[in-house]
Amino acid sequence: MNVLGYSREIQLLIGDIQKNRGKDPGAIIKACDKLLAYGKSMNDDALIGYAYFSKGETYYLLNDASNFYSQMLSCMGPMEHVKEWGYVAIANNMLGIVSLNRGNAPFALDYFIKAISICEDYSLPDIEWMIHMNLGSLYLNIGEYQKSISHTEIAHRYLLENKDIDNYIENMTAILLGMGRAFLKLDMQERYLEVEKRLRLDCMPFMQEMDKIVIYCFFARVHQAIGEEDASDYWIDMVNKNASTSMPILDVFDDFYDYLHMLLSAEKYDDFFRAYVILDDLTKHTSIKNLERKLLTLKIRYYRKVNQIEEYKIASVLYFELSEFMERENRLMVSNMVVMRNSYMELTQINRKVEEKNTFLQKRSETDPLTGMYNRLKLNEYSEEAFKKALANDTSIAVEILDVDFFKQYNDNYGHQAGDDCIKFIADMLLKLASDNGIFAARYGGDEFVVIYEGFTYEMVEAKAKELRDLIYESKVEHKFSLTDNRVTISQGICYGKPTKNDNMFLYLQKADNMLYEVKQQSRNALKIYDATKDN
Repeated sequence: MNVLGYSREIQLLIGDIQKNRGKDPGAIIKACDKLLAYGKSMNDDALIGYAYFSKGETYYLLNDASNFYSQMLSCMGPMEHVKEWGYVAIANNMLGIVSLNRGNAPFALDYFIKAISICEDYSLPDIEWMIHMNLGSLYLNIGEYQKSISHTEIAHRYLLENKDIDNYIENMTAILLGMGRAFLKLDMQERYLEVEKRLRLDCMPFMQEMDKIVIYCFFARVHQAIGEEDASDYWIDMVNKNASTSMPILDVFDDFYDYLHMLLSAEKYDDFFRAYVILDDLTKHTSIKNLERKLLTLKIRYYRKVNQIEEYKIASVLYFELSEFMERENRLMVSNMVVMRNSYMELTQINRKVEEKNTFLQKRSETDPLTGMYNRLKLNEYSEEAFKKALANDTSIAVEILDVDFFKQYNDNYGHQAGDDCIKFIADMLLKLASDNGIFAARYGGDEFVVIYEGFTYEMVEAKAKELRDLIYESKVEHKFSLTDNRVTISQGICYGKPTKNDNMFLYLQKADNMLYEVKQQSRNALKIYDATKDN
């Protein structure tokens, strides 16, 4: 989005949103509401989409899933309309995260795949890696551990190659934890101990205490898995000291859930309930019933293990009620997804038609309508690049200009339709020649054509030019009004050389035209080459 194109007041609002991101949610939402009002009054989809997106992002950090979902869905249409594909990809990615947390892995997968498709279509590798990381989390949640590792490793490779990106340590921590959790599930001890070492050396020294909480959870599980009880207890104590209700639940839930599962299995019930209360409080603030239900399963297991039958029954009833609520919630999600998918498909079809039309118009603007060959506009563009390439690579280039001998007499006597057919005949011969790599042909105007040879030797250029002349001559197209023959022939002038920084297309074309003029004065159906590499 080009911020500089807006008024000073709008620029300040956007600045406030960016300045307060992750710091002052109230200020962000207030600025977004003002920006949204401006956008709607101006019918500006870029402002509308950005305001909705920023509000959605803020509600995500506030663990407010309901408001997040409505705002992020609202941003999609406007952002797609103005082709802000980076925002569209990120929005789909975040919707995938929330859908996964709401217990709907198929919808999450749909969002993630759509986000990756957008990234691939519009070359957005700086966003795509994050989606692979989240796909890793999805597959981890459904027990596809090898697939989880594969996607997470894609994100890992990207980070290793781009260490200067924002929040590198936080992102690397999340990736390592994702792989570590999968290695624990697969009981790959060597690999999860390697992850522990990486986290300890590469991440922890650069993180604040609050952000280390998920690492502590992982370390406790690692040492419990290898039977180091004292070390595990140390990290459990670190979790107890640093866990709080200000943690971003959507970012820590899975790590904390696995940690609670470990405490329950190890019968560390006091630590289990201490951590459970914190996570339960955070979960209830999200209004995501799937997280509440998932957490409740741990409490039900606890009641069953310690034989607290009444509490077990009460918790089971609550579990049933949460499941019913989720059914209604999922129906709403289905409805939203259908609307979004149809909208996206319609927009994709519109964009494809626009792109096809633009391609057609571009091709028409650089193509000669009579012959279908490239025209002078394309010749100018191509020749400039060809000269730059030859100069940079110290390779040869040759420019040929040719015309039909006594074409005026042909056109005047056989008629304009026959004249057009003659021009198309020459064009067809040239197009056959230009099918070879390194040869470009264009109609220059009237009965004149230009050929560019790239990287050919003098002898190869001469041979190709003679081959063209012979093909035309041997086709025996009648020309009774030629003053030198009874069939259509051509004359050719060529300038061959290795460009210097002072050379350009005009100079080579001018020299080729001089050669053609000399051919016309001395004879017809012939060629003459100026060799710029020698003193002629």
